[in-house]
Amino acid sequence: MTLNQNDEKAAMRSIIWTQCLAIVALGTVVNGTLLLYLTALGVSAARTMIYLAIPPLTNALLLLPAAYLADKYGKKRIGQTGVTIGIVGWGFVSFGPIEGALPELLIVVGIVLAAVCSSLIGAGWFSLLSPIIPKEIRGRFFGRLRLSFSLVSLVLAIFYAWVLSIQSSLVVYQGIYAVATIAFVIRWFTYRRIPELELPSDKARNVPFHQVLLKVVRVESLTGFCSYIFLLGLFTAGAVALCAMIEKRVLEFSDTQVILLSNVTLIGSMFGMFFGGRVVDRHGTRFVFAACHIMLALALIAFPLRIFVGASSLVFYLGALHFLLGGAFGAIGIAMTTELLGVLPKENKSVAASLFIIFQTSGVALSGLIPAWILKLNVLTDTWEFAGSHLSAFDSILLGYGLMTLLLVATLGLVPTMLRKSEPASLGLNRL
Repeated sequence: MTLNQNDEKAAMRSIIWTQCLAIVALGTVVNGTLLLYLTALGVSAARTMIYLAIPPLTNALLLLPAAYLADKYGKKRIGQTGVTIGIVGWGFVSFGPIEGALPELLIVVGIVLAAVCSSLIGAGWFSLLSPIIPKEIRGRFFGRLRLSFSLVSLVLAIFYAWVLSIQSSLVVYQGIYAVATIAFVIRWFTYRRIPELELPSDKARNVPFHQVLLKVVRVESLTGFCSYIFLLGLFTAGAVALCAMIEKRVLEFSDTQVILLSNVTLIGSMFGMFFGGRVVDRHGTRFVFAACHIMLALALIAFPLRIFVGASSLVFYLGALHFLLGGAFGAIGIAMTTELLGVLPKENKSVAASLFIIFQTSGVALSGLIPAWILKLNVLTDTWEFAGSHLSAFDSILLGYGLMTLLLVATLGLVPTMLRKSEPASLGLNRL
């Protein structure tokens, strides 16, 4: 089954709208709104942390089984079920504090249902998109997609912060999640408009889960790419948090300065998404990955070199490094998604994509845990001297991350289709 150009455009618009509408709700988990909501309800800090851990834990448990069901019964059927569950889940979160109800219990049930929703949709998402997005414009499309929902997330975070600074009662939080629920209702219709071009075969319905997983693991191009992304995330994903720790605890920057630099990273990421997609389509993913390795290594190694920068220029210097980090991460995200669609096998695409997601998120999670583990073991000195100035243990870890990122250029061979060059960038623009 193929699409004509008008249907193709409509499908891509529906994909973008579907993701942007999802961010209205999911963005509240990332930007801290859900945490503040639970705090306003009087939920203890310990229980709040447990509740916020529900989405990633649910994703880890359900992603592969949900992907198996998506390949077996249809990606749209499983995904549409997920959206329906999400509407109920976010509705529970919104109406939890109604008088006479058990607010904390209802909100927790809502969070669990929303997490199940994300797993069911995410399990078949990339395999659903794979035959829809033309190869020659994948970089630009994913750049536009990521940039769109990143802008929505940023605007909503600013709007929520402004509203809550004026009034932070439970009614305001309920209003925020009522809007999120409405967004998911609209999302039900936009998701429905995305065509499923690759329907499950009768053969796929009779293959047990363990055989499917074993077959996917044997796809060398996929497992090689999964290994590369795991290693890349392991030595880069925790870098921004380390930079913030240095700025707050070592340089003693104000909260405003730390938040400002964090926003510079976000702006850099948006630039990386925008230009990264175009570079991917013109020069292929290998060029982008290699360039981003160098950008990340330079930024991480240059961070401790701030000791050579005057106090008056320090914030601008660190801002430039944050922009560089953000740009690299934004471009990597586009190259990673584009490459994934290129290495998915013809069969069991949902399971293959979900396996990749598990590798990628595992690397990101461990990247944040490794510094904590190193610091807890006290294997690094708290301060050390270089060129007559003092640096911290955080700087040591950053230098290690930077050097490993540079050395990981040698692992680029794990990505099979990197040498591919697409059509000239001028072609296919009318399809976006």
